[in-house]
Amino acid sequence: MSVHLAPFLFVAGCLMLLAGFASGGITLDAQPHTPFIGERVHISGISDIPNTIAVYLFVTGPGLNRAGVTLENLHLTAGSGFFTSAFVHPDGRFEYEWNTGFVVGQLIPATYRIYVVNVPLNLDRLTDRDEISLSHIDVTFSRPPSPEIGIPWGIPALSLAFAAAVLFSWRRKRG
Repeated sequence: MSVHLAPFLFVAGCLMLLAGFASGGITLDAQPHTPFIGERVHISGISDIPNTIAVYLFVTGPGLNRAGVTLENLHLTAGSGFFTSAFVHPDGRFEYEWNTGFVVGQLIPATYRIYVVNVPLNLDRLTDRDEISLSHIDVTFSRPPSPEIGIPWGIPALSLAFAAAVLFSWRRKRG
């Protein structure tokens, strides 16, 4: 081994120790990216962190605690035992179906940020970023379409003409 390579190998070895041997990451996706309030949002991703059995999900957005809240109860701050979790399959995949029509609290038309983390901590408690894998994705909710059924103008006009004809015919027979 050359003397010139020794410092390089020493620095590389120190960096590997600092990075840790169990480093890994988490990817996150949500479909659809622009759902209506009340629709289901399919959240999925991959964790390449060894020996992970669950990941933890929380959301931030307008009117919600800035540290993050659970997906089932928008009034419940994530952390201290309260989290939405998703099972991580042996191949690293995880999925969660968020039914936004069945949550405690109210979503408003706006952009929300969904987080996934490998430890049960919220944003206020994520301090040691070297040991934590975190990912997020933005989802923009809009108001659901109006349930009103449009009636073509011809139907009321035809109904009015028919009613007038029946009334005229009835009066003519009476008189």
